[in-house]
Amino acid sequence: MLLAAIAALLLQSAPTSDPCAYDRGAMLALSPEAFDQDLEGGWRSLSDTPDCREAAADLLAAFRTAHWGELTPGELHINYWHEGQLRASLDQRLRAKRLLLAGVNPAITSDGFQDYALGTVAFLDNDREALQAARDRLAATPPPDDWAETVASFREQYGVEVKWPMNLNVLDNMLACFGRSYDEAYEGCKAP
Repeated sequence: MLLAAIAALLLQSAPTSDPCAYDRGAMLALSPEAFDQDLEGGWRSLSDTPDCREAAADLLAAFRTAHWGELTPGELHINYWHEGQLRASLDQRLRAKRLLLAGVNPAITSDGFQDYALGTVAFLDNDREALQAARDRLAATPPPDDWAETVASFREQYGVEVKWPMNLNVLDNMLACFGRSYDEAYEGCKAP
């Protein structure tokens, strides 16, 4: 009896060989802010391991389901968007496109995000003309009045400088890397 208890205890504390293992209960118990915006925790800690992107995408869907009715529209849209990005990374294009479009908050039209989303979907559809049109519309989007405050907030919170229009560089990368994988295009590749 004592040996069985010791063996069970050792098995519980033994490190797992699964690089995608995580504490599901703890993840689902996180606040939406901690789950999504902590760059070293939440779903991002799982997605940083390339072989765990599908597990991270599934975790995003599970979080959305577990917190349905509690998430603000903004939190819901960003959850869909991030799952869509992971599905695109996994070359699950049809699924990714649906999620990416669900990630667009129709109440916000002044930030250019809709054009970024439409450009991303055009890339996944291999529609260079639509991608170029979305990129051009995004480039013409004027900055919001509070842009200077947004830049300062990003710098303080994440240590990153952001440029207007946001995500224009991603659509430029998609044009330069047209026909390649989502990951190559998102990160930026050299034109062939």
